[in-house]
Amino acid sequence: MALKQIDPVRWVLERDFKIGMKVTGLIYGDSYIIQNLEKEGALTQIANVACLPGILKHSFAMPDVHWGYGFPIGGVAAFSLNEGIISPGGVGYDISCGVRVMLTFIEEKEVASCIDELTAALFSRVPCGVGSKGALKISETELLSVLAKGALWAVKKGYGRSEDLECIEERGTLPHANPDAVSKKAIERGKPQLGTLGSGNHFLEIQVIDEIYDENVARQFGLNPGQVTVMIHCGSRGLGHQVCDDYIKVMHRAMNKYGISVPDRQLCCAPLKSEEAKQYLGAMQAAANYALA
Repeated sequence: MALKQIDPVRWVLERDFKIGMKVTGLIYGDSYIIQNLEKEGALTQIANVACLPGILKHSFAMPDVHWGYGFPIGGVAAFSLNEGIISPGGVGYDISCGVRVMLTFIEEKEVASCIDELTAALFSRVPCGVGSKGALKISETELLSVLAKGALWAVKKGYGRSEDLECIEERGTLPHANPDAVSKKAIERGKPQLGTLGSGNHFLEIQVIDEIYDENVARQFGLNPGQVTVMIHCGSRGLGHQVCDDYIKVMHRAMNKYGISVPDRQLCCAPLKSEEAKQYLGAMQAAANYALA
């Protein structure tokens, strides 16, 4: 069997699982997760990633691993700066999609009696759904500033506080973003969507802290049982989707140019030191800044 358990939560996918694997796969998960992986074919995607040029150590899979686009969702890989590649399919369509939690100083008992009204109010104030448009009307010039500055743009416009930036990776701005590498089509898709939640698995949820598992960490974050929080799951919306779509086409052409072969066309890529990779990384970071904003 190509899959070998090495401890209760780690499994190795041996290189003989698929011809062309340069490294093994390393999967984090219990037996329940592993059973589902075998059913849906995510093991094949883990193996496909292990075939990519310049991959280092392992093709990793986190406990949330499931079938994705090229890479499995929850797939992680590191590549050599000299011999490695960048693949838009590895980063994904919803660039910088993620969750952030906002603390409140409200207790559950204060909200319980009006939760229906609160939910309805949020639904009416927060644009959501496929193609949703926000209340922000910005010019193309202003959007380019969003792509360059990320969450810092939002704070300067009064949509956040300077101390919020302390709680965001890179203080809310990826410094190597290149708005000029983002297509006109991506910009047009992004202009009306700033400040919208989107669709799919995106959500805004009122939550309550039910149980504390680590008292010390909870104390540092100011978390207490019964405290209400707000969790937001969003990303770069149509702008990020278009950036990925644009550069998948670029990478398909680049593979022929650089003589790269991959087991799945969804893993189309270019060498990290190539001009195509440089352009994509700049556009990808610009889309990430849009998501952070």
